[in-house]
Amino acid sequence: MKGLPITLFKTFIFSTILAIAANIIYYAYMQRNTAQDYAHVVQLVSGGTFFLTVILTIMASPMLFLANINYWNSVPVRLLLYFSGSIAFIVTVLLMPLSMLNKLFDLIVVAIFILVHFFFYVSTVRKARLN
Repeated sequence: MKGLPITLFKTFIFSTILAIAANIIYYAYMQRNTAQDYAHVVQLVSGGTFFLTVILTIMASPMLFLANINYWNSVPVRLLLYFSGSIAFIVTVLLMPLSMLNKLFDLIVVAIFILVHFFFYVSTVRKARLN
């Protein structure tokens, strides 16, 4: 499959932007009654979200092995290579002794990453079927 690195890069870009927006909205909603320096908080949230999406992108990199047509033709192997990194990240977040706010922050990022990743998965499968 050609274009898998571009698909992974697009997933990284779109999920980073959407996750930063979602986490800033979530933080603003949770801290709506406190007077805080939002400029500083936005930088912290953006940096943390960017770092997590970098980790998720690295964990999703086994999808690049789908360039091998034998892996691509096996649906269970395709799903495993495409989504196993994100699932492992969710399991890790749930098992780590983090505060609930940190877990929610991480789960928002991974949920958006999976949604964007799934969107590009569906579009890639459609393109492959048309060829």
